[in-house]
Amino acid sequence: MNNGTDKLDVCVYLCFILDRLGKLPESVIGEIILSASPNDYFETMGNIGFMLDKGLIAEEKDEHGESVFTLTEEGLRTSQNLSSHLPPTLKERTVTEGSALLARNDRERSVRCSILHDRKKDRYDLNVRFLNELNGETLLDITMYAPDEKKALEMRDRFLEKPTFIITQTMNMFLKDDFFI
Repeated sequence: MNNGTDKLDVCVYLCFILDRLGKLPESVIGEIILSASPNDYFETMGNIGFMLDKGLIAEEKDEHGESVFTLTEEGLRTSQNLSSHLPPTLKERTVTEGSALLARNDRERSVRCSILHDRKKDRYDLNVRFLNELNGETLLDITMYAPDEKKALEMRDRFLEKPTFIITQTMNMFLKDDFFI
């Protein structure tokens, strides 16, 4: 959008996001906007109350007390009738960034991947925990040494690109006779 976004533009933009990506927590909406169009973040997030008052979106609270937003019928009509006025590159970037963020969030539900920094020993470790999605219990916990923070970040990103493949291969090494199946 432009640097001079008005209230209608940001309302259409948020309606577009919810129309394309579905029901979203406030924090996820914020991350999507920061990734796709950082200049519109404060204006868009600042108009959520206005959009609630106008009946474009509805709010509910999740189990952690975070606001989760959905489109109302009026919001859906707004998106369908007015989103053609949004720049095509903004719409494409928003859907791409949003889809990637939602996919990452789904992966992270069953995997916890964090970088540990021990200042006393001056070392970094990458910790990966595989969780049972049904009850949240740890199935496997692995900690790997990384020579520095940059390498630890690279290891984490490489792992998060294909966690299912890595989890399957790792579990097969313990559960099957043939490591290469």
